[in-house]
Amino acid sequence: MDVRNWPVPHNARMDRSFEPGQTLSVRGKFFPEIEESQFVLNLAAAGGGPDAPSIPFHFNVRFDEKRIIINDKNHGEWGKEQKPKMAFKQGEDFDLRIRAHNDKFEITVDGKHVCDFEHRQPLGSVNHVYIDGPVMLFSVVWGGKYYPVPYEAQLQGGIGSGRKLFVSGVPEKADSFAINLITSSGDIALHFNPRFKDKKVVRNSKQGGEWQNEEREGGFPFKKDIAFDLLFVNEPYAFQIFVNNERFCTFAHRMDPNMVTGIEVSGELDLQGVHVM
Repeated sequence: MDVRNWPVPHNARMDRSFEPGQTLSVRGKFFPEIEESQFVLNLAAAGGGPDAPSIPFHFNVRFDEKRIIINDKNHGEWGKEQKPKMAFKQGEDFDLRIRAHNDKFEITVDGKHVCDFEHRQPLGSVNHVYIDGPVMLFSVVWGGKYYPVPYEAQLQGGIGSGRKLFVSGVPEKADSFAINLITSSGDIALHFNPRFKDKKVVRNSKQGGEWQNEEREGGFPFKKDIAFDLLFVNEPYAFQIFVNNERFCTFAHRMDPNMVTGIEVSGELDLQGVHVM
């Protein structure tokens, strides 16, 4: 994912309804300590600014009070505050995710679950995202859906040279999960298989029904119940693989990567996002 500095305050209208299964992802860095500084994120129903009359989700990090306040505002009236444990530090990077469900928002910070906030207003009424405070914004993106696992899909347009495949999810209580990049002939151009028991990530390929030589060098950047982002970048001679925005490994092409047309995901995994960039 490209990093750029977004202007703050950030106030944007969503181009479609916020639906169950989708996630709003906000990455940035808080400025060093400033007196009486607050970070505010509103999911609003009509204009996203601080004066919006209806805010189905209000997320307020109060550094001066060392606490988080979550609430809603309905036709100018604030509801009952919810106060989860503080999960941010000034001067540090953060990754805030708000996932929508039928009955609630699920909030995670840096991959760790912080709290849930039950809907008090219709999710479909959300049409603006507003962010303000002592922060440098790197990205504000939203999307995804509920994905069944095992999951199989065609990658529209493939992932030819220079393209990127993004996969996000949360490993559940399982020994492993696997992501396979499938060619038009049914071969596996890349098998990416984190194994929690062994603390190894196995990479391989399968051609003509035969597995090739395994690669398993490197550390183990995955944890159960902690969200991850995976990025597969197709370069001329190899896939560059990034985990949580950090380069993890290189997998040299063993067959034409331009033949990759599909993806398979298996294992006990809460799959939250799959898209080609």
